[in-house]
Formats: sequence, C-alpha cells, structure tokens
Amino acid sequence: MRVKLSKDDLTILFKALLKNGYSFKKIASKINFSVRTINDWRRGSHTLSLKVFQRLIKIAGVKKEKISVKLLPELWHIKNAARMGAYARMKLYGNVGTTEGRRKGGINSLKIHRQRKTNFQLLKRIKKPRKSKKLAELLGIFIGDGHLSEYQASVTTNSETDREHALFACNLIKNLFDIIPTLKKKKDKNVLNIVVSSKNIVQFLKKNGMPIGNKIKNNLSVPDWIFKKISYQIAFIRGLFDTDGCIYIDTHITDKKIYRYFGWAITSYADKLITDVVKILKNLEFTPTHCFTQKSVYLRKQKEIKKYFLEIGTSNPKHYRRYKKSFNLIGEVPKRS
Repeated sequence: MRVKLSKDDLTILFKALLKNGYSFKKIASKINFSVRTINDWRRGSHTLSLKVFQRLIKIAGVKKEKISVKLLPELWHIKNAARMGAYARMKLYGNVGTTEGRRKGGINSLKIHRQRKTNFQLLKRIKKPRKSKKLAELLGIFIGDGHLSEYQASVTTNSETDREHALFACNLIKNLFDIIPTLKKKKDKNVLNIVVSSKNIVQFLKKNGMPIGNKIKNNLSVPDWIFKKISYQIAFIRGLFDTDGCIYIDTHITDKKIYRYFGWAITSYADKLITDVVKILKNLEFTPTHCFTQKSVYLRKQKEIKKYFLEIGTSNPKHYRRYKKSFNLIGEVPKRS
C-alpha cells in the first residue's frame, strides 16, 4: 500500500523530525533512502510506502491520530498516467479509434520513418482491374508458367523462344495494374523471369484464382469466374496455351508411306486443370482428346487446329510462326492478338 499525505500533514511530520534532530541526510541514512527521495516526500511529489511511513512517524514521535492518512493501492498511478497519455496522443493525432485518427497516425509514422531513413516500405499502390478478357488471358499465363510467393508474382519462360511473349505479358501487367514489372534473364541459362514485387498484386491474383506456392499441391484449376463468359474462356485458353501449350508434327508410316499431321496440346500435372481445359474446349465447340493416364489435352483434327488459330489466335509469336510455316495458310493466317 502507498500513503498520501496532505501538505499540512507533511509539514507536521517533517517539523517533528527536524525537532528531534533528524536532518534529511540523517533520515536518509537511517531508512536507507537518498536525500533527494526524502525531499520529494516532503514536497508531496511522491507517495510513501506504508512501511516507510510507519518508521518515520516512530522516529518523529508523532501519534497516528494527529495525521490523516490516505491509503492507495500499489501502482495506483498507472491508470491515471495511461489516461493522460491517451489524451496527449489524441490531441496530436485525433481519436485513434476513428478513420481520421488512424490516417493522421499513419501519416505521422511515415514522416518519422523518412526522417530516420529506416528501411520501412509502403505496399505499392496498384490499379485493381475489373474482370475482363485481358485479365482472363493474364490468369491463363500465370496458371501456365507463373508462380506466387507472399510478396512476388513471377512468370518464367524461355529467353530465346519466348522473349516476345514475355514483353507482351509485361505490357499486359502494366495495362491492368498500372505497375511496371521487371524482366530478368538468368546468367548462363535460357531462362527469362517476369517479376512483380507487390503484395497487393499477389493478393489480387490469389483472390481471382491463382494459388500461392506450389500450384499442384494447391489443386490448380481454372478460376470459376472464367466460365461465366465465352469471351473469358477464349482469352484464358489462349494465355494458357501460349505458356503451357505446344504445336508439333505427328508422323506415321503406313504401307511405306509417310503421313504427317499437325498436333496441338496443353500439358499439366494438375488433374483438375486438365479436366477444366477439356470443359472449356468443349464449350468452344472443339473435340479434345484426353486419357486420365496422360497429362496432356490434344486437338488432333486438322480443321479444329485451323479453327483454333483463326478464332482464338495466339499472343506468342513462336506459336504463330510455327503454325504459319506448317499450314502455309495464305490469306487465312490469323493476326496476332
């Protein structure tokens, strides 16, 4: 417990001590406190412990009845100090429980970080696009060759064959989010990385269907909103094929004759994604072939491959050139998307 005395009671106590020959120095020595602390007690700026008070009135020879004692619990001052601190903070920054108060507090915090030159960084502001064909194509690209970590979104591609498509993807990100990604080539490897360091973009892509971390373990699939419009499905399958797809020549020999057919395929180890790709192709009136023991979806009919490039197209010049060379469709080759 603590003892709080009025000014009159303090005067009575310390006059009695001095009368009995106890200077502040002598009192301090006797009860093992500093002279400064004794002086603080005399002025009333500090309370006394109950034990110290009892020793002082015994030394002074003062009867307890002559002094009015107000007892306080230990740490009684903390609640009051906290209240005073809160008032002082509210005076500077406003009520922190309101939107305006939090805004003022945040602005002041930023000023302090700038003054002290700390490494504190703000989340990059991004434009949050609405669902669109462009966003659907970007989701196809990310689900094909992309990866999300907690703070970065990246797409990995071939620096020799897919550089033009990487530039296309960079422009798509810039147009959609108003943020410029970084294009990095790995030393001594034909690997090109598109990197966006933005937690906001990561969270946006996650919300729209791109999982963070290992895509296969997180049951990669076509986002539900893609199925709401045919135009979204067209854009998504184009983005996915441009990253995870391929065009190839299928060669057969029958009766010593060589037959060559053009083939189209998308490959993925995510079973749900493959099932969704089959669904999209059927929605677009294609007849894909797929066995559950395989990790690829195929278009084998030559007229359907032609239809794919004429109606859906490609944003990857690598596929465009290979298609044009193989079919030699003069006047019918689709323009790049």
